[in-house]
Amino acid sequence: MRERIQQLDIEGRQGHDAIFEASYLDDIPAALTEWKAARVLLVVSTSLDTKTSVIRDLEKSLSNYQVYKKVGVGSHSPYSDIIDIAHRVQDHDIQAVVSIGSGSYSDACKIAVMLSATLPSGFGEDEMEALVDQKRGLAGPDTVKAPVTKLICVPTSLSAGEWNSYASGTNATGKKQHYMHPEGAPSLILMDPTVARTTPSHLWLASGMRAVDHFVESLCRPECHEEAATHIKKGLPLLVRGLKEYHEGQEDGNEDELLKGIAESQRGSRDALMPFIKWKIPMGASHAIGHQLGSVAGVQHGVTSCILLTPTLRFTLDKTKTAQEAVLQIFNEVLGCHEAEAADAVHRFVKLLGLPSRLSEVGVRQEQLHKIAELTLTDALAHNKALPDKEGILEILNMAK
Repeated sequence: MRERIQQLDIEGRQGHDAIFEASYLDDIPAALTEWKAARVLLVVSTSLDTKTSVIRDLEKSLSNYQVYKKVGVGSHSPYSDIIDIAHRVQDHDIQAVVSIGSGSYSDACKIAVMLSATLPSGFGEDEMEALVDQKRGLAGPDTVKAPVTKLICVPTSLSAGEWNSYASGTNATGKKQHYMHPEGAPSLILMDPTVARTTPSHLWLASGMRAVDHFVESLCRPECHEEAATHIKKGLPLLVRGLKEYHEGQEDGNEDELLKGIAESQRGSRDALMPFIKWKIPMGASHAIGHQLGSVAGVQHGVTSCILLTPTLRFTLDKTKTAQEAVLQIFNEVLGCHEAEAADAVHRFVKLLGLPSRLSEVGVRQEQLHKIAELTLTDALAHNKALPDKEGILEILNMAK
């Protein structure tokens, strides 16, 4: 059922809305009309632009606007793409950016609209890095200005970064850095299942595991209070069920079940980030290691969670036993299985979805592990004391081999 809501019920999100079961062809022109935005930059997935009619149909619906277009953003939002988008915003006095793609697209666009308001025209990577606290891997909020350019995100994955005022980009040395401003969330998020339907199933499901990771790591944090835990225990089964329905619909050729699974998963992905955004509960080692596993070894964003969540749960079991018991119960009930540990239940789910579960399956080499561990210790999550030491990080990585 179509529903328009404020993205999150927190300070700073007034005027930042989201529409579930949206129609991008109707809702994008309606928003541009409301904002009186005449100059528009589309930042769109290469596959959507070349292999489907999604972007062509949108361009037809925007024939009365001055439309510019960038096709393609690299995995993990390279600085070069962020700079390119920001320069186009500055050079053409863009009033609204429309991102249609995965989390790499939404992150690149979020950072670009922040930087186009923060840095002078023609800025480069050095100016970007000068904004970053290198110990924390974080720029903002004091060093970053609020965007003045509107941003619409039409996500094609479940990594759910579009709900966050933070965004990540990868610098030329291969380190993932984070940028944020309280007003850095998109102006409008459109959850359109028909657009998401075009995403290859393995990418959709992997991004769904990223959202599962958000829920599970939040529940396992000592900061997770009763209100947040209740939210997670309500939302996680819906997300897992939605991914299961999507997978079964795909396997059986049942389009209605598949679209229902997409819509349920999209709502679940938003709920998965609430503990972090609303209650400031940080993620843990799976996320932090995953940030650098992506930037160093090029592992796709969602796949890092498929590989790292299971060994992270094994590594932290002694400290998170109660939370893991709740995770185990949820997975056993939804999947109808009888695993003894949460790590085994998560691993079973990853395999059920046909996703990789080992570093060896995605080409990560032994000699890369030390660099991944070292960079993890400078990740934005490290300052929350959410991580083990280097030896602990290497132990998790070695369990994942």
